[in-house]
Amino acid sequence: MLFRFLLIFVCLNSSSLIAQQSPQLKFWNSLSLHCGKSYEGKLITTPEPKDFKDKLLTIHFFVAYDRQDAGEPEFIADINSENDERRLGIRQDTLQKALKIARDLYGVSDAQQIGQFSRKTVANTLFTRLDWQLNKKNRLTLRNNYTDWNNPFSVNDNSNINIAETWSDFSSRENSLLLSLRTAVNPLLTNELKVQLQHAEREFVPSSQLPASNIPRAIVRLTSPFPTKSNPNATQSRTFQFGGQRFTPETNLERQIQLVNTTYLTKGKYNFSFGTDNMITYLETLLSNEQNGRFFFNNMQDFENMQPARYAREVPTQGLPIVKQTVMDVSFFGQVEFDMFKNFNTTFGLRYDATLFMEKAQYNPIVDRELGIKTDVLPSDPVNIQPRFQSIWNVKGENKHIIKAGAGLFSAQPHYYAQVNNIQNSGELLAAVDVSDPDLIPEPDFVRYREDPSTVPGIPEGAEAGIATINAASENFKVPNTLKANISYNRFFSDKLRVGINGLFSKTFNNYVYQEANLVDNPYFTLSNENNRGVFVPASSIGANGQTDWLNSRKSDQVGRTLVLTSDGELTQLAVVLDATLRIGNDGNLNVSYTRNEAKDNSSYNCCVANTSTFLPVEDDPRALNYGYSDNHFSDKLVANGISPTFLGFNIGFTFSGIGGTRYSFLTTNGSLNGDFNLRNDLAFVYDPNDPETPENIRNGMLSILNDPETSKSVKDYINNNLTRCAN
Repeated sequence: MLFRFLLIFVCLNSSSLIAQQSPQLKFWNSLSLHCGKSYEGKLITTPEPKDFKDKLLTIHFFVAYDRQDAGEPEFIADINSENDERRLGIRQDTLQKALKIARDLYGVSDAQQIGQFSRKTVANTLFTRLDWQLNKKNRLTLRNNYTDWNNPFSVNDNSNINIAETWSDFSSRENSLLLSLRTAVNPLLTNELKVQLQHAEREFVPSSQLPASNIPRAIVRLTSPFPTKSNPNATQSRTFQFGGQRFTPETNLERQIQLVNTTYLTKGKYNFSFGTDNMITYLETLLSNEQNGRFFFNNMQDFENMQPARYAREVPTQGLPIVKQTVMDVSFFGQVEFDMFKNFNTTFGLRYDATLFMEKAQYNPIVDRELGIKTDVLPSDPVNIQPRFQSIWNVKGENKHIIKAGAGLFSAQPHYYAQVNNIQNSGELLAAVDVSDPDLIPEPDFVRYREDPSTVPGIPEGAEAGIATINAASENFKVPNTLKANISYNRFFSDKLRVGINGLFSKTFNNYVYQEANLVDNPYFTLSNENNRGVFVPASSIGANGQTDWLNSRKSDQVGRTLVLTSDGELTQLAVVLDATLRIGNDGNLNVSYTRNEAKDNSSYNCCVANTSTFLPVEDDPRALNYGYSDNHFSDKLVANGISPTFLGFNIGFTFSGIGGTRYSFLTTNGSLNGDFNLRNDLAFVYDPNDPETPENIRNGMLSILNDPETSKSVKDYINNNLTRCAN
């Protein structure tokens, strides 16, 4: 055996932002330690002379290890100045009072809960590879890649302020073993067969301050005074959360076998590639989403009096609701590449994909009878033929002017998480409770829950238990498809300088959206002073405090909230990218790019928890998806990076990235204005401060914003452009 030491490296990256004179800037240090080493060599054996004519059989090996330790701070309501208070929308004394109550009455520990926290992540990778030349035609390659990652203090919830005990840790262990056989049948025909085995374990665990099974969370609405000259009574409200959270614990076990075969054939000027890519995946998933329970407090006084306004929980009825499923993915593809004309290369391709879920959710006859929705429908769409095209024109063959153009249809894979939602939330594995009657709300005994999580309230005696959350797939489900097109021009001025422009367009249709299905078809009444905004609960059911109860918005009181996975989403994205590359010296370079972008959709939902699909800001009806700027939109992006030529064995590199033009919406923050389940997606109505009918407190509040010289022009323009309507 021959081997040699190949490489060892250690990189240390430390940065700090120091601002002695500006109270708006934070102080922090980030640290990244990156190290690794690798070996390569040969294992030499002598094969049988008859087979290889006395030639040596050689096995090459390569082993590499990589480790990264990274540290950067996390900030939780880190208030050090009045500017911080205004940025976070809460006063320091309000926050400290809430935290003291949480410690005195609800068992929150004396450990640090807000401010600046240090955290460290550790990632390890071990890669091994063996290349075995069996004979002149066959080459066998074995690869194994192992990774693990510990990412503590990384998962929070969606309240405005989540104290430290609410944050959770994440860890993953993954391994991939790939065996490939490449056979050169003859100079014009090559086949590559790959078999891959993958194993992954991912885990989200509660904070070490909480029991491993987690406890309920408490969500408190806190109001702080922020007086202005024109409105001395102005306030801001924020949600404050302690205890557990909606997402943890969560575990994911994944085992997968993948078979890929690709054949490469040359016939004259035509280069063909065709094959198949297939996977069988087994998954075990534990989602505890909303199963820990949650108490809602309307204000600080109720919080101090231990008087919650609402208690809700998804309660497992058959032990841990671990979802086990097997999924098959099949695909076939082919393409041909050739020179259509001199210096004009083209590629035409065709691909087919299909995903088959093998396990159905349980059939729920009540949901079928009440809403006409079958919970055992599988999300399936077998018709996914995807044509694609690309061309490259090397003008005059001079390698100075390169024009590329391409277009194609791309089908998405139905994400496995959606079927986990559907299986778990068929109404058979979980019961649910959602009560706001003071006589039914359990005592928020968090001290006891911390000592014994089994005492967390389930269905309170006398409470309605038939309101389990339902997730199901539409019988008309289609997988998302994206039409992509681009055209680019690159000008090579020399072997050192290139300048280019690239135009990109994409149109997605049939995108994933979970739609409310157990919501009355029409609002019970409208608000004439807010552009006839619809309200989906009877006026008589609204309490003196103006709070609505979503239970009164249901079509059927025999079923809880019902979200159906549909294909109503759409997205359009258009971008132009200008970029340039300059080579400096022998091995240095400088790259600069500017992107002008626009992305619009009617839902920015992409994956996972069904409820997050309903965060789309709406005027009233959450089913009326409004088309506008995407959550992922930005207008401008500038990126620059470079590396110096080697000097004394060293290189110096840098990266700069800047982004602008992200969008925002004005939302109401004090509960559900339209009476549906979601508490944070109602677009605010923008009153005209010059209208004598506008309430005085609202007029004063708006004038204080519009007349404030520190209010940005974009905010003032946004307000003025949306007067007398719900903000876009």
